[in-house]
Amino acid sequence: MAKLTLHVPEELVFAAKSEAAARQVSVSKRVSDFFSSLAAKSSGANSSDLDRLAPRTRRLVKCIPEADASVESYSEYLERKHS
Repeated sequence: MAKLTLHVPEELVFAAKSEAAARQVSVSKRVSDFFSSLAAKSSGANSSDLDRLAPRTRRLVKCIPEADASVESYSEYLERKHS
């Protein structure tokens, strides 16, 4: 993994650290996820419903054995589970 140095205003560093702490992830992970989403958008790949989900949510959807990789099936799964 490569190291990247960014120059940003101090108040943005504070905000980024606060946000990352609130989400219990590192600032590096948040930045990496952001760059990944930019790379996916710029690659011209077709965005499915799953691709538009946040990385953590996307991983959670894949954990449900009876759901295929779609948001609709995940919603149906939750409705069955909680009804």
